[in-house]
Amino acid sequence: MKQISHLFLVVFSFCSLSVFAQEKGGGFKKNPKIPVKENTGLYKEKSKKQDELDELPTLQFRNDYESVSAPAETAISSADKRYEPSRAINATISNFDTTSVDEREPLVIEIEEQMQPEGSDDFVTVASYFSIWDTRNIDPYNINANDFNEVVDIELYNKEQNRFWASPLNAPKMTSVFGPRWGRLHAGVDLDLETGDPVYTTFDGIVRVAGFDGRGYGKFIVVRHYNGLETLYGHLSSQGLESGAYVKAGDEIGRGGNTGRSTGSHLHFETRYEGNPFNPTYVFNFAGEGTQPVSDHVLVSARVFDTYGLALGNEYGEAGEKVVTRKTAWTTAHSGDTLYSIASRAGISVEKLAKLNGMRISANLRAGRRLRIQ
Repeated sequence: MKQISHLFLVVFSFCSLSVFAQEKGGGFKKNPKIPVKENTGLYKEKSKKQDELDELPTLQFRNDYESVSAPAETAISSADKRYEPSRAINATISNFDTTSVDEREPLVIEIEEQMQPEGSDDFVTVASYFSIWDTRNIDPYNINANDFNEVVDIELYNKEQNRFWASPLNAPKMTSVFGPRWGRLHAGVDLDLETGDPVYTTFDGIVRVAGFDGRGYGKFIVVRHYNGLETLYGHLSSQGLESGAYVKAGDEIGRGGNTGRSTGSHLHFETRYEGNPFNPTYVFNFAGEGTQPVSDHVLVSARVFDTYGLALGNEYGEAGEKVVTRKTAWTTAHSGDTLYSIASRAGISVEKLAKLNGMRISANLRAGRRLRIQ
């Protein structure tokens, strides 16, 4: 019996040592995989997605843009480059030098020189083209011809840029010249026509004045052209356009007649620069059906003005005389603005700013206050 007990003890000890050795050697796993049925599709779907991903091409990054290099004069320095790619400023939109502009909110100047053409929803900023926009007076600029101390080169037409010209009449024949007459200045030329003949604008522009002067021009139209000139058409029997109308060279603006102070049917035609009339023969040759511009450019200087004739005054009196004008500019104060900061940005002294607005220099400035700066 003892021998059997000893044998049993030896066998039990040997089995225990075998189990302990398998546990130490990793023979058993604590979390064996649970068999998954093939019809679940769980592992198959994972394997399928992985295979599809393996078949996809590797990601590629394409640069489908072209680097634009700005000209040296408008390029942004590398130290202050905020936007990519750098782009040159369009000179037709802005030629304002921004290299020294304060980066804080700009000082907004209010210049009330806008108008809305008839039939349009948009406003035209006439200040872009003219220093003054006056729909009643022929010469509101108050600029003395004697003050011209430089030559201004005016382009009359440019076919490549679709800027054309037209004769004021179909076959204009000059019957009276520019210059002093009867102790006054005849500020244009007279062109022969029959009442009812069409009258055309000579260059592209905007009708500035469509008025009536019973003691002089009669029914007349003044057109402001984009090349800087103004032309006047007087003694019309009818006006086809009103102030603010856009015109292209050759558009009919009215019909010839004998209104105002006139002894017979004719067109009184004037060319003016900054309100001062000069001889239209510097622009057109008035050769009947062969009428055309003398050149594609006209040089305006003190020489083109008849200063003696201008001193005599206009033949038609006050209608053709200068009108004294003035222009004011305003801005609105924003939060954080002071009289000193606004004066500095407007380029005037704080004393002048305070005086223009009836304020003390030490006065507090509330946001939203309207300030005159000119």
